[in-house]
Amino acid sequence: MISITKFAAYSSGTLFNCLAGENSKTLPPLNIPLPGIINSTPLPDFVRPSKTKMTTLPNGVRIASQASSDPVASIGLFVDCGSIYETPSTRGCTHLLESMAFKSTANRNHMRVVREVEAIGGNVTSSASRDQMAYTCDALKIYAPHMVELLVDSVINPVCLDLEIEEQLHKVKEEIQELKKNPQRLIMEELHSAGYTGALANPLLAPEDAIERLNGDILEKFITEYYTAPRIVLSAYGLEHEELLTIAEPLLSDLQSNGARICI
Repeated sequence: MISITKFAAYSSGTLFNCLAGENSKTLPPLNIPLPGIINSTPLPDFVRPSKTKMTTLPNGVRIASQASSDPVASIGLFVDCGSIYETPSTRGCTHLLESMAFKSTANRNHMRVVREVEAIGGNVTSSASRDQMAYTCDALKIYAPHMVELLVDSVINPVCLDLEIEEQLHKVKEEIQELKKNPQRLIMEELHSAGYTGALANPLLAPEDAIERLNGDILEKFITEYYTAPRIVLSAYGLEHEELLTIAEPLLSDLQSNGARICI
């Protein structure tokens, strides 16, 4: 390692001289370590990931986790629900549910949900597919209890306010109008309708006639039928399984197998 005296000799040039390109020979070579700097231990070439652990609660809710040393935890709540379960009377519910994610619940209004997510520096998302609804929350793992409680409350206890439903139906309608400018997305919808029969032919995007028909009552019945304990999985990456169980079990253990605690 280069000595401090030798390093000082290398560094005798002034900042102005360096910027002017003078005395470049006085600068220390980049391949010589600086004095007093202790190199950290190199990371191993391969780190075996933690095993995934899963527990099924008596009511059928499944809780899965995988521990990690990362400071951030990612938690998701997944529901076996999507457009393949829609009927002519509930067509468009899946699309609307995606937009209604993290709105008012029996315990929080929408603004409070937003403020609580902001307070922990979290990020929440929702997505809908033909066979699954996904709700996720990412934040530092020290906020895991708050993340799980907020996520469960938002998914299990929505109040389906008429004002929020009307607002989201308007946004869904605007989204569909915008998607009409993107033929690729619409082609995939048409391919499903042409290539499949039965449930897989159901559109993922809400049809325009469904937007005019959907309301809170229809949405409540759809959630009650499909947001049930055996159809729900809570998963987390970054948390110990025992820790996740301690947080989530009291929140999900009273969820009924034949009807969710929703739209109170």
